[in-house]
Amino acid sequence: MMLRYVCIALTLIATLGAQPRAFLPLSVDYAVFNTVGTGPYVEVYISCLQNSLKYEQDSEGMVARFNVNLELKAENGEPETLNESLISRVDSEEDIRDGSELRHVIRLSPEPGEYNLRVALTDAVSGKSGEYLTSMEVRPLKPDSLEMSDIQFGSKIEQAQQESLFSKNGLRVVPNSSSVFSITMPVMYYYAELYNLPFDPEKESTYTMESLITDREGEIVKAFPVKKSRKPGTSAVLAGGHNIVTLPSDTYFLKLRITDDETGQKVERSKRFFLFKPTKEQIVAAQQGAANTNDMMSAYYVNLTEEELDEEFNMARYIARPEEESIYDGLDAAGKVQFLVEFWNRRDTDRTTRGNEFKRDYLQLVEYATNNFATKFSSGWKSDRGRVLLTYGSPNEIERSPMERGSKPYEIWSYDELEGGSIFVFGDLRGFGDYELIHSTYSKELYQPDWERQILRRRTETDFDPVR
Repeated sequence: MMLRYVCIALTLIATLGAQPRAFLPLSVDYAVFNTVGTGPYVEVYISCLQNSLKYEQDSEGMVARFNVNLELKAENGEPETLNESLISRVDSEEDIRDGSELRHVIRLSPEPGEYNLRVALTDAVSGKSGEYLTSMEVRPLKPDSLEMSDIQFGSKIEQAQQESLFSKNGLRVVPNSSSVFSITMPVMYYYAELYNLPFDPEKESTYTMESLITDREGEIVKAFPVKKSRKPGTSAVLAGGHNIVTLPSDTYFLKLRITDDETGQKVERSKRFFLFKPTKEQIVAAQQGAANTNDMMSAYYVNLTEEELDEEFNMARYIARPEEESIYDGLDAAGKVQFLVEFWNRRDTDRTTRGNEFKRDYLQLVEYATNNFATKFSSGWKSDRGRVLLTYGSPNEIERSPMERGSKPYEIWSYDELEGGSIFVFGDLRGFGDYELIHSTYSKELYQPDWERQILRRRTETDFDPVR
């Protein structure tokens, strides 16, 4: 396998977000494209919040220094790694803005196959780090059928005025690696490429594109006008944007379906995205600047349904005292609003600021668990890894062991300051990506010193009852 570094780009884009302090969150996405004659290539999109990095003064202004480590590993191969040292420079502290993101793109040329992708970003000054893991499939281009690349989401797509690291086919595509859209980013930009179009330069022929949005169950919630385009050649660029602000906050899928009008061949791809819309009252409160933290939270909570209030408190039960749980469960909707305001206020680590840093950092961990630990059976924050993360914070170190012959994948989390040093071992015993806690040396958790037997246990014919 050849892993080739092509480019890394940096830009600042204003988005929703808040400064985390306990760890360095990052978003990672990828898309596989094809180049005629050379085969597939992968673009890996990475972003982090600008103010999660520590800036230092130098002779030219303020500078943050950070390192990106990318590892790509096939199931039976040796990992290929890429390490890059990067900087972000601003003139003064006023230019380090809440909600601004540093965005990067890395292009790789792996062979077709299935891989595990790991991206880690470390602040060279503060030592804070973040990590993102995902599986990646690099599909070979079939020469005799209509093909489409993966879909890339963008925060902006425009005509390229000059060549840059975000330029593709005459367009400047600024990646949206989180796949999150919002009231401040209401247009869902997308980019994809079409390959192997039957094309005769002597004939005028067309293809048709259907663009749909579906919910998690695959039901169509919005269909955009069908678009018929003239074939420019054997390949074509599919780029556009849909305003999705009228949809409610939820998880959706964009589906692009292409039909060659000459042959009837079809191809389609889909990609998940998220839409978040704060209420009008929240926006007004943020614009005007509520008098204090309690006012801001009250303005937020009074517009939530009781089910939404319960959802937030359920996320916080890991850090709630038993008496707090008992009190909350006996309240009506109005009482739950006041309870949540006081619940977070008691845990505010800095009363001199208008925001509540503890709540912000905790919900940032919830978001991280949701994005990284979710399975088809459970939300990420409800998983064992989510519970440990939300209860004890980010671990000092994570050791990962992928699935090998005769061994199931597992992770070992280390906490240096928990009882002088404790570990948590999680294993994917069922093979569905749901890592269960199987051992810990912390006195309040499950203790199974023979945990390796579960990891090494192989499935036999007697594991399942035969169908009679």
